[in-house]
Amino acid sequence: MKITKHKKTRKYMSFYINNFGFREPLLVLIDGSFCHAAYKVRLQIEEQLKKYFQCEVKPIVTACIITETDNLGPAFVSTSQLLKKFLVHRCGHEKQPVDGAACIKAMTKTCHYIVATQDRALQEWVRGNPGIPLFYLHNASVPTLVQPSEAHRQAAADGQKSRNGIRELDKTTIQALKVKEGLVPAEPSVRKKPRKPKNPNPLSCKKPKKKKTEPGGRKSESDGATPAPVDGGVVKKKSRKRIKLPKHVIEHLKATNGAAQNKVSS
Repeated sequence: MKITKHKKTRKYMSFYINNFGFREPLLVLIDGSFCHAAYKVRLQIEEQLKKYFQCEVKPIVTACIITETDNLGPAFVSTSQLLKKFLVHRCGHEKQPVDGAACIKAMTKTCHYIVATQDRALQEWVRGNPGIPLFYLHNASVPTLVQPSEAHRQAAADGQKSRNGIRELDKTTIQALKVKEGLVPAEPSVRKKPRKPKNPNPLSCKKPKKKKTEPGGRKSESDGATPAPVDGGVVKKKSRKRIKLPKHVIEHLKATNGAAQNKVSS
């Protein structure tokens, strides 16, 4: 049974080492609930951890975990004294201590820790957050490293895809090398016709004509008058249309003018 257990332990830790960057010595972050359960069964925590993982292991605690255990009352005095024997890591909550679970959640965001706890709520949180191994005492006496959950395996698979994927820059470089060695034909490049610069609109560049006035205050033909058509450089004058009067009207006018002249002579 021990050989099988050690095989599983090495398999699980290899998973975290290969995918999440764990290195020896392994850091085991212990909370008050785990330390209290180990104290009740007289379990030597540091010795058992080294035997279980078969490598260099460092059990550590934080000031928040010790303060929380001190506040639990006289029944946890021995547990608090046992916690104070381990290496205390700075957590950043020295001025304003928080509960042990919140401190562990903050610590695991920046460093690689194996979380040792008997707190069921904290265990569920660890299972749902990839990259954090969970260690506890099964039946309050048997040290057990929990198998990586589905969330941990999915995160590891996504990380492998991103690491094994080829970047766009690498794809371009590989394609250029293939073309250079003659392994693949070069893609025909489409040349764009250069655009010719457009000439400016001649009307917009034409200077406005100044108005000229002739002596006597009359305006010249350029002032709003339309120029007459030109044939061979000679300006044609416009011909006025003559109105023809009927003969009886002309005779009537002549008779009227003659009568008027006779009155004036008399």
